[in-house]
Amino acid sequence: MKGRAPASDSLRRNRDFQLLCAGQGLSMLGSGAAAVALPLLVLQVTGSPLRVGLVEAVWTGSLALACLPSGPVADRFDRRSVLLVCEAGRAVASAALAGTVLAGLASLPLLLVAGAVLGFLTAPFNAAVLPLVREVVPEAKLATALAVNQVRGQTAYLVGPVIGGALFSAGASLPFWLDSASYAVSACCLLALGVRPGAPAGPREAWWPSFTAGLRFLWRERLLRRLTLVASAQNFAFDGVYLAVVVTTAREGASGLSVGMVTAMSAAGAMVGVALAPSAGRHLGPSTIVLSTGVVCAALVGAMALAPEAAVLAALLAGCALAVAVSGSVLTLARLLHTPARLQGRVNSAIGLLFMATPPLGATLAGALLDELPGATVFLVFAALLAVLAAASPGQGVFQRPGPREAAADGPREAGRTEVAAAD
Repeated sequence: MKGRAPASDSLRRNRDFQLLCAGQGLSMLGSGAAAVALPLLVLQVTGSPLRVGLVEAVWTGSLALACLPSGPVADRFDRRSVLLVCEAGRAVASAALAGTVLAGLASLPLLLVAGAVLGFLTAPFNAAVLPLVREVVPEAKLATALAVNQVRGQTAYLVGPVIGGALFSAGASLPFWLDSASYAVSACCLLALGVRPGAPAGPREAWWPSFTAGLRFLWRERLLRRLTLVASAQNFAFDGVYLAVVVTTAREGASGLSVGMVTAMSAAGAMVGVALAPSAGRHLGPSTIVLSTGVVCAALVGAMALAPEAAVLAALLAGCALAVAVSGSVLTLARLLHTPARLQGRVNSAIGLLFMATPPLGATLAGALLDELPGATVFLVFAALLAVLAAASPGQGVFQRPGPREAAADGPREAGRTEVAAAD
């Protein structure tokens, strides 16, 4: 494949992979800083948890709406160019938001508009970045590259909220200036890439069938479909829990730095989960991983109702993130190995659509509940929901090898099924 890294290259010596990871990590660091500053800013401007949930819903919902058109864009055009346009656009949009906050002009409508713009630019970035990893990394090293990329990303999400909280305490606009700068540096890393993949090969569908191709493929793939639906429903609950943690901590009088440190613990837990995922896969079956991590998350969120102190919430949030990272590794590798190269962008966007369509509803529900109920009650509501989802998780039969007829229809993807089971 044009521009692909030679198979003999190690990841450490793979310049393009290192540049891609560094740029993406910096971009995530800025996003993490802005993510913790955003609810604090909305609380500062409006004083309403419901409006915090509304802004979060618009930011996430715009990303979800942009997912379907983003897939065809990532599969039709040079993915490096798509990423460059997205990063440049996000840098400008974040700088405009920071300038508005600095001038004291931040208002609910402006925050909603900023969220919509950033969401529409983030969707094509997410659709194109994983396929570009495949362009620069040999397939034999793909699982390792994903793990390295996830650890670096979670490191950024660990440091980002702490920096964002500290900067917000010093000046409300500072986290958003950092966000803009991180996108600009990421764009420079993309410009320095040696790979020039060009537009993906293969016949091009008309735009409208292309929008739905990823969803149609995902629906036919039973394993990917079940894993995606469970993870999407869990995202609804986790976004509500995250917002409840932020609002509960802020209501207790914690500083921006303290709130950032609490939320950053989710990234710390996720880093541990990424490291533990291969070992968990060797000792437990995929269905056991999905079920057990779901039960653990329900129990940890329930415990948040019993001890709402900041330090305890941080530890429990880290435990949830650890469990989610372990279960999420099953889907991450499966979607790369089961999806043809020509459909990577569209399938990633279809999964992204299902992932991002539910969190806005979770954030909105959490904001509405927090306006009327104590934080402990809100945690119990989401714990009950997670328990129901754990009970509804797919059984072992979904992960078993396909029968002869199904295997014949799937063709070369059967090798991918075996590798997913072994790697996870």
